[in-house]
Amino acid sequence: MLCRHEAHLAGLEDALNTVRPGATCSDVAGAFYRTIEKLGLKKDTRCGYSVGIDWVDHPASLNEVDKTELKPNMTFHLMLGNWMEDDFGYVISETFRVTESGVEVLTNMPRKLFEV
Repeated sequence: MLCRHEAHLAGLEDALNTVRPGATCSDVAGAFYRTIEKLGLKKDTRCGYSVGIDWVDHPASLNEVDKTELKPNMTFHLMLGNWMEDDFGYVISETFRVTESGVEVLTNMPRKLFEV
């Protein structure tokens, strides 16, 4: 099995590659879930949510049941994490914008593992 970081990176890439107008929140989440499950991991909670100025109590959620259609200029926080115990967990995230033809990632940080 790949390490947790490598599995989540693969899932992140597959999720981002799914983003485009007309895709749904569940399409993006499903791409992430399928990839990490093939690599021996499982996540039972959403993998992201909408963000922005008009954020409301029930935003679009990146999970397998949210059929919200992605439209240009929608923004999301793709937060991929697992918590194994009360004092240990792992998270990698990207904030992205849906464009007319796909996705724009809003950060330029390297996707490497920092251990503290």
